[in-house]
Amino acid sequence: MTKQGTYDVVVVGAGFGGLCSAALLTHYGYKTLVVEKLPFVGGRASSVSYKGFTLPTGALYVETHGAVDKLFQEVGAAFPVRDFPIQLCFRMGGKDYPMPLKGGLKTVISHFASEAETARIMGAIRRAFTWQEPSSSISIRDWFRQYTQNDKVLAIFRGMCNYQCVNFSDMPAAEFIRQLKFAGTAGADPRGFRAFMEELVKVIKAKGGDVWTGCRVKRILAADEVARGVVVNMAGEGETEIRTKVVVSDVGPHGTVELTGSEHFEKGYLKEVKERVRPLAYMCLEIASERPLVDFRGVVVVPEGRRQMTMMTTTLVYPEYAPPGKHLLQAWAAPESSFLPLDTKKELDLMVQDVREAIPGFDRDAEILHASYWQKEWPMYRALPGRLGQKTSVENLYNVGDGVMPLVPLGLPGCAASARIVVDDIKQRVKPAA
Repeated sequence: MTKQGTYDVVVVGAGFGGLCSAALLTHYGYKTLVVEKLPFVGGRASSVSYKGFTLPTGALYVETHGAVDKLFQEVGAAFPVRDFPIQLCFRMGGKDYPMPLKGGLKTVISHFASEAETARIMGAIRRAFTWQEPSSSISIRDWFRQYTQNDKVLAIFRGMCNYQCVNFSDMPAAEFIRQLKFAGTAGADPRGFRAFMEELVKVIKAKGGDVWTGCRVKRILAADEVARGVVVNMAGEGETEIRTKVVVSDVGPHGTVELTGSEHFEKGYLKEVKERVRPLAYMCLEIASERPLVDFRGVVVVPEGRRQMTMMTTTLVYPEYAPPGKHLLQAWAAPESSFLPLDTKKELDLMVQDVREAIPGFDRDAEILHASYWQKEWPMYRALPGRLGQKTSVENLYNVGDGVMPLVPLGLPGCAASARIVVDDIKQRVKPAA
């Protein structure tokens, strides 16, 4: 069965980039269809209910008062996000070092470095902010080693890098500095990220678009290096061919090539996808308890363990994430390498050891609810920002999402920014049907 001209745009995948694209497109008059293979929207920016707890499928927070907030306001979507405290606390050598909100980084460094060393490090950061960013060809670990060999100081930055969900030795120096520049407030929907994603679905449907979940796009159709539509496998109805003017893919550049067929792309583009789009691995432990295991309303950084780790008693800010009388602690860690396949048992075992040592009474009071890891086709990020543009070599076929983030903050703001770039280009090139 063929549906000819039913939609101006088909969006493949209901991750955050796909939903942002569809919300903007419907807002500007494009009849848009979103097709998602999972039974729920949001992908790695959603949540699930487990034993009465609300657990994330990937995203842990969303920046507020920035690109995401602006996009929600523009399309008329509710933004029910409650800010959480942005203060960090470094747990090092059995002692806690809270970072003051003003002059915090210098204060924390000065606990472990001389006045001259502190000044040298802060001077390097100042130049990176006001003169020129460091090169992306060097890791932030190696960049800081030019200014200090102090293991304690390097551990501080190792922990801050983990807050950005990338290994210290894999984070490009320029990207780390950009993250510091863009650092701001953040929060989450007290109902969970799935409910947050549904706010975009409401907008899409209210403005004439459709969102199909539990349906798989089997192929992206292309001819003469132009996108022509998609073939969707609909439950109980078999395959349906949908002809459309534009296809926006939120399944990652590798997935887009696979669905379309590599024969439709220029060889240079395929080479860029292969070399530049490298998925990053990450891990998370969801831990239940009757008392707060970490009694701090912010993020506790544990940078000296076997793996760089951060943790937060989420229910101190979002008690809705746990049943009455229970607390939820989330611990996040980058593996030995962000880019290599995980030895999941080894990495999670090391992470559990770190959590045990960082939290007194852990074995007595804690229950590990769930261990999550992200890699390969379900990574923390499909690529670091700026690695690939949103246009493919196939005309009217775009990528959005974390595989094609521009040089803005990592995560959801990057996905939203990629969606805006794509929609702005579509508005210049393709008119919606009357």
